[in-house]
Amino acid sequence: MEEVVKLFSDHGTLVQPDALDYIMSKDDPIAFASHILSKMREYPLVLSLEDIKALEEIPEKKEEKPSTVNFQEEEEVEEREEEEEKYELPLSSPKGWKPLAGEYDAEIEILKDVTGKSTCRGNIEDFSLLFKHRYESIKKIFLSRRNFSNSIPFSKIKKGYVKEVQLIGLVREVRESSRGHKIVEIEDEEGVVTLLIPSNDHHLIQQANELVTDEVISVTGKVSRNGDLIIVQSISYPDISVNHKKNSADVPLYVAFLADPHIGSKMFLWEKWKLLVKWLNGNAGNSRQREVAGRIKYVVIPGDTVDGIGIYPNQEKELSIKDIYKQYETLSELLNMFPDHITIIIQPGNHDAVRPAEPQPAFEEELRELFSGRDIVFVGNPCYFSLHGVEVLSYHGQSLLDYATNIPTLKYNEPIEIMKVALKKRHLAPIYGGHTPIAPEHVDYMVIDRVPDIFVTGHVHLTAIGEYRGVTLINASSWQAQTSYQKMLNFIPDPAKLPIVDLKTGKATTMDFTRGI
Repeated sequence: MEEVVKLFSDHGTLVQPDALDYIMSKDDPIAFASHILSKMREYPLVLSLEDIKALEEIPEKKEEKPSTVNFQEEEEVEEREEEEEKYELPLSSPKGWKPLAGEYDAEIEILKDVTGKSTCRGNIEDFSLLFKHRYESIKKIFLSRRNFSNSIPFSKIKKGYVKEVQLIGLVREVRESSRGHKIVEIEDEEGVVTLLIPSNDHHLIQQANELVTDEVISVTGKVSRNGDLIIVQSISYPDISVNHKKNSADVPLYVAFLADPHIGSKMFLWEKWKLLVKWLNGNAGNSRQREVAGRIKYVVIPGDTVDGIGIYPNQEKELSIKDIYKQYETLSELLNMFPDHITIIIQPGNHDAVRPAEPQPAFEEELRELFSGRDIVFVGNPCYFSLHGVEVLSYHGQSLLDYATNIPTLKYNEPIEIMKVALKKRHLAPIYGGHTPIAPEHVDYMVIDRVPDIFVTGHVHLTAIGEYRGVTLINASSWQAQTSYQKMLNFIPDPAKLPIVDLKTGKATTMDFTRGI
C-alpha cells in the first residue's frame, strides 16, 4: 500500500481512502496504479474514486471479477483500514472541546483598501497625481512635528531669501561624484534642488546609502554661494514615533497569519496542512496547544493563495493543478476544513489572478463565488483593517526585493529588517520601475499614513517575528517546499509555520508544523 501511495505522492497527488481501497482491490495494485497515472493528462491534488473509474474507460475498461474473501483477505482488509487512518482527516472536533473563539462574534473593520476605488487609466496625468499625493501625504507627516515646522518651498531658495534651509522633497536621483561625495536631487511642487553630502561625513554618507528613488525625505543644510547647491547637514525620514501606543483588544482572542499556500503546486505541503487542520479542529496537540487553537478567531492569508500559471520559468512542470479555477476551487475546499468559528481574511499576491500592479484589488466576484459556504473576508493588497480595535497592515510583500536590492545593508532573507526600513520611510513600495509594478492611482495606497499595531508580510517564504517602535512585525512563512526556481537562486524557504498574535496582550508566537505537535 505504501508503494501505491508513494507512486501518486511523487506526482503531488493525494489518494482518497475509497480510491486507495479500490486500487488495492486489483490483482496487481502497483501495475494498476501505474496504468492510471499513464492516462492522466494532469495530476490532481486529490484523486477520487470517480476520477479513477473515468480514467479506466479511456480507452478501454477492464472488468474485475469479485473474488471470494477468505480469512487471510479479511486480515489484509483490516490492515489496510489501519493504514488508511494515516490519510484520513477528521474535521469534527473531539467531544468536550469547546473553542473559546466560538463564543465571540467577529469584529472586522476595513480601514484602507483600493478595492472598488481604483481610478487609474495609465496616462501621464495619473502618474503625476500619484506622486503628488505621495509627496503631500508624507509632507503632512513631517509637518505634524514641531522640529519640521520651518520647512520652506524650493522657490524661496532661488530668490536668495535664506542661507540655511529645511526642505521636504521627493528623491529624484542619487549618484556619487568623482570625489566620493553623494549628489542627491530632490523635488517639490515648484522645482528641483541638488543636495551635496560630503564624503567625510560618515554618518550622512551611511544615511545617503539608504536613500531610494521616489521616497520623501527632509533635509537641513546650507545654501552655496551661487544658490545652486545645498550642503546637507542632516537627513530625516518620516518614521514612526518612539511613543507609539499599541492598541489592544479587550477579548482573549488570537489572529494567525498563514501566507503563501501556493495551492496547485506539486510542492504544496499537504501533510503539514493536514496537521494544521487537525490542530485547528482540536484533534492534535497537548492541552496548551489545543487551548491556543481554540482562541484563534482569525486567519489572515496575505497573498499567493494559489501557485497561478506562468509566474516563473518552467512553472508548468511543477504544477499539480494546471487550471487556475481548479486551483481556487481546491483552495476553497482546503479552507472549508477550518472550523466554522474562524473568520478567514484573504488578500492577493503576485501569483494570484488579479492585476499584477500594486495596489491590487480583492478577488473579482467570479473567484469569490468559489468560496461560498463559509465566512471569508476578501481584501486588497495592501490593506489596513482592525480586529477588535487592533490595527493590522497586511501586505503581500513583493517590494521587499526592491528594498533589498537597492539598499546595501538589507538582505532578502532578513524580511524584518526590510520591514523596519519601510516603516521608517512610511512607504511600502516607493521605487517606481523596479521589481514591483506600481499602478498610478490618484491616491497612493502604499503610503503608511497610519501606524499599525501589527505589520505582516509574506512573499519571501520565511518565518520571522520582530518589533519596531511598538509595532509587531511578522513575515508569515509559506506552505510550499523549495521550488526549482528557488533552488536555482540558492534560496532555502522556511515553510509550514504559523505566526500567531494575542490580540489582548500583543504577544506573538509561532506554531511549527515541520516537527509535528
